[in-house]
Amino acid sequence: MTPDLLNFKKGWMSILDEPGEWKKHWFVLTDSSLKYYRDSTAEEADELDGEIDLRSCTDVTEYAVQRNYGFQIHTKDAVYTLSAMTSGIRRNWIEALRKTVRPTSAPDVTKLSDCNKENTLHSYGTPKGSLKAGEQRVGSEVISRGGPRKADGQRQLLDYVELSPLTQGSPQRARTPARTLDRPAKQEELERDLAQRSEERRKWFEATDSRATETPAGEGPRRVLGAPLTEDQQSRLSEEIEKKWQELEKLPLRENKRVPLTALLNQGRGERRGAPSDSHEALEKEVQSLRAQLEAWRLQGEAPQGAPKSQEDGHIPPGYISQEACERSLAEMESSHQQVMQELQRHHERELQRLQQEKEWLLAEETAATASAIEAMKKAYQEELSRELNKTRTLQQGPDGLRKQHQSDVEALKRELQVLSEQYSQKCLEIGALTRQAEEREHTLRRCQQEGQELLRHNQELHTRLSEEIDRLRSFIASQGTGNGCGRSSERSSCELEVLLRVKENELQYLKKEVQCLRDELQMMQKDKRFTSGKYQDVYVELNHIKTRSEREIEQLKEHLRLAMAALQEKEAVRNSLAE
Repeated sequence: MTPDLLNFKKGWMSILDEPGEWKKHWFVLTDSSLKYYRDSTAEEADELDGEIDLRSCTDVTEYAVQRNYGFQIHTKDAVYTLSAMTSGIRRNWIEALRKTVRPTSAPDVTKLSDCNKENTLHSYGTPKGSLKAGEQRVGSEVISRGGPRKADGQRQLLDYVELSPLTQGSPQRARTPARTLDRPAKQEELERDLAQRSEERRKWFEATDSRATETPAGEGPRRVLGAPLTEDQQSRLSEEIEKKWQELEKLPLRENKRVPLTALLNQGRGERRGAPSDSHEALEKEVQSLRAQLEAWRLQGEAPQGAPKSQEDGHIPPGYISQEACERSLAEMESSHQQVMQELQRHHERELQRLQQEKEWLLAEETAATASAIEAMKKAYQEELSRELNKTRTLQQGPDGLRKQHQSDVEALKRELQVLSEQYSQKCLEIGALTRQAEEREHTLRRCQQEGQELLRHNQELHTRLSEEIDRLRSFIASQGTGNGCGRSSERSSCELEVLLRVKENELQYLKKEVQCLRDELQMMQKDKRFTSGKYQDVYVELNHIKTRSEREIEQLKEHLRLAMAALQEKEAVRNSLAE
């Protein structure tokens, strides 16, 4: 089911997601939310990608973006950034969103019955004074507007119309059988309708004039007048009627019912989305059709009246629009059509520029890649060519050239072998010197170890003797301490013993220091021994590698020499065979 254009809107737009990327979706505007799908097929299958709640929307503003034309929807929870293809599409979306956020008091035509969608009338007086436009007209939508008009003591409503394309009707009317009628049938119905309305208008003016002559002048406006009106009263009544009609013509269309003609045309052709040229041709046909309808209405409106058109020129019957209003609508439609075409042209030019830039960029990138590939192929070809040339030169030289080449190779290998032999001899000498140094260090280490052991043994003996002397002195002092007559001698002997004890202690400290020095020297010699052993192992491994490589090179030289000798022998054999 196609939604009503006054309350719903659909179209392609892009939305800025959280990572900052633009995603294109099919947007559908409802009365309380803005839903977006992957495409129109997803909408029919109700596969929703996301939804923006418009009940908490505070404002809809334009917003500058890098591509296309952007705008933002401000809600209490977040701000959504969208972009449309053209500025006109953005303006239509913003107006539709603002009307959804701040709805007017106009009734929702989607909730009316089929008959009331064509003619919606409101009465401000008694039921007897209401004029009701019940006829259905193709290509126009009659909407009543409360404009007071006093005649016959009753309030009557003045109607005005809004133009829409002939191919566009309400969704309910699209389901009726009248949609299947052909163009001649609609034209005949329109002519009958126009003739009937012209006759009703003529009868209404005649009845007004006849009742004006029968109404007394002293009664109020809501009573029937019996006395005839004077010329001044008739002129005032005519002026008042003309003034009311002029006010009716100047009344603006209701804002909540004003829909751009281009949007109606596009919605009416929702299934016929084609190229811009097709839209242009369709709009041109609609303009020509409306002009023809306007000319037909003008001629048919003037035909029943004939010559006496003094009252008809200044008035428009109920349910009709003036030629000026129709021309203004046509002019607005033409200007809107031109704006749409200009916008499409600008968008087309922008797309062409963008595609041209992308084409140039891709061509430049492809050219650079091709040039690099050509350079690589050229380099590989040159290398292959040089190898083939070397092979060709080698083959052209013959056995003599091969022999010379082998001889040069053998000489080079001999020189390299001689250099390696000299290096091997030098390494052997270095190893011998290092071995002798290691032996000398080991001998010194053993000698130091022996000296250290002797010093330790001597130190232990001295320590034993010192202990014996101290014990003897203590026993002597204890035995002499009981005597009274030998005080001075005991004091002298004790002083001597103390001096002797200090001397022994100094000797002991010196011996301890000497032992510590010997231990340090022993540790250093052990470190030198470990370092010398490691270096010896490294040199030994390196010499083994050199020896192995020399042996392998000698074997290669022998093999080359054997091949060279075989080639020479073969050459001699061939030469002998040729000589024979």
